[in-house]
Amino acid sequence: MASEGHARLQVGIIGCGIAGLSAAIALSRAGHDVEVYERSTFSNETGAAIILGPNATRVLTRWGFDAEKAGGLDFCQMRRIKADTLELDSEQKFSNIKEKYGDRMLLLHRADLHTGIMSIVEALPEPKPKIHLGSAVKDMEPEQGSIILENGSTVSKDLVIVADGSHSRLIPRITGSEAPVIRLPMSMYRFLQPISDIMDRPEAAQFYKDQQPGFSTFYKAAVGKPGHLLNTYPCRRGFHPAVKAICEGATDVKVYNQMYRNPIETFVKRRAVLVGDAAHLMLPTHGQGASSAIEDAMALEVLLKGVSSDQVVDRLQLFNELRLPRVRAVQTFSNKMMGPPDKMIQEVKQYFSGPIPAAGSKTFGPEFVDFFLSYDVKKAAEQLLKV
Repeated sequence: MASEGHARLQVGIIGCGIAGLSAAIALSRAGHDVEVYERSTFSNETGAAIILGPNATRVLTRWGFDAEKAGGLDFCQMRRIKADTLELDSEQKFSNIKEKYGDRMLLLHRADLHTGIMSIVEALPEPKPKIHLGSAVKDMEPEQGSIILENGSTVSKDLVIVADGSHSRLIPRITGSEAPVIRLPMSMYRFLQPISDIMDRPEAAQFYKDQQPGFSTFYKAAVGKPGHLLNTYPCRRGFHPAVKAICEGATDVKVYNQMYRNPIETFVKRRAVLVGDAAHLMLPTHGQGASSAIEDAMALEVLLKGVSSDQVVDRLQLFNELRLPRVRAVQTFSNKMMGPPDKMIQEVKQYFSGPIPAAGSKTFGPEFVDFFLSYDVKKAAEQLLKV
């Protein structure tokens, strides 16, 4: 925690999702007064499974996150199975993750992660962050640090954290230009089922019996006419009955459109900073969206610990220097995974000077795993301050 004796910053955070709550923890630990403004009356995190790599769990562990209470499971393997023949196409084991990277790689339900992070907020010493539900933000002024609420009132802050997610309307206030969301012609159908229900169906159970926690992807290659979108569903012809059996009894099925943004030019302007999906919306191909948001928060904790109001602008420039190149690399690797790997790597080299996977590396191979999981944002931020 920050030492006493400094002038505490007045911090306003827009958004109460994973990014916003993580920032609230970080800035409170850094010794500042935090208020969070959330549009909804109760922030319901939607989504199904979420992955957190050691690059994020190291941060959460430091904050006191209870992975067991949140229902976290170690992510031990990833399998890709042909949905028509059940042939195992590829398999990757994740062993000795904690020993190699210093913490666990977790599978969690997104809502449970949100609840677990909220528990950290509630356990912080006074003055705790104040969360204002039903407080929609209309606009933000980065020069003076003003937040304009939809009810017409304005609050003035030393620092404004924009954490309002993938549909943020405030990005142009930071960058000076629009950052359109790019939607892929592809959606995901997601639902949750108790494993006990699946294990009661022998055809479905065969994929999970005696298996460690992880992801099993069932795919069926499909070829459509140029310019036409071809959707395939497990209920359609060509899917093995065992794959269909997994989907039996599915309830509350949700459709998620895959979307991302191209990397933006800056995360900061004067007294305001973008974090989380508002800053770096990416495809879930490497499971780095939430992890990057938590990294953002830890960077803010280190860089803003004990600082005064007149230091905010300079320290946010350091945040930009630290986070922008790294996150642009993570975004590019996540968003362009399906393209030629060597072309993707060459693009990253244009704005990231750190070590990256060599040309010819497999996009889910050990080189990429190491790039994502070995990064220590706290250490990187501390080294930047020393410079």
